[in-house]
Amino acid sequence: MPADRSKPLALADTLRDLALLRASNVDLSDLIPDRNMSVTEDPEVLKSVESSHEFVAETRTALRVYNSGDMQRKNVEIQRAQVQLEELLRGLSP
Repeated sequence: MPADRSKPLALADTLRDLALLRASNVDLSDLIPDRNMSVTEDPEVLKSVESSHEFVAETRTALRVYNSGDMQRKNVEIQRAQVQLEELLRGLSP
């Protein structure tokens, strides 16, 4: 994501999350995988991960399009065209 499109995290939310992590006594170093652990080479797992990445990419694209307002503008154009076609059909009907 380009830097000009990214939004910083809300400071209040970030501070709350950090406070919750600290209060829960979670050792963040336990969450980092050990470098000696082997990465799975199971084709089924790799395929699942790839599918997940594709899903996330498609979802982000869909949300970007939805939030841009393009879909709403297209919907208005389609509705106008439908009205015009209905009027044309009424004018052609005896």
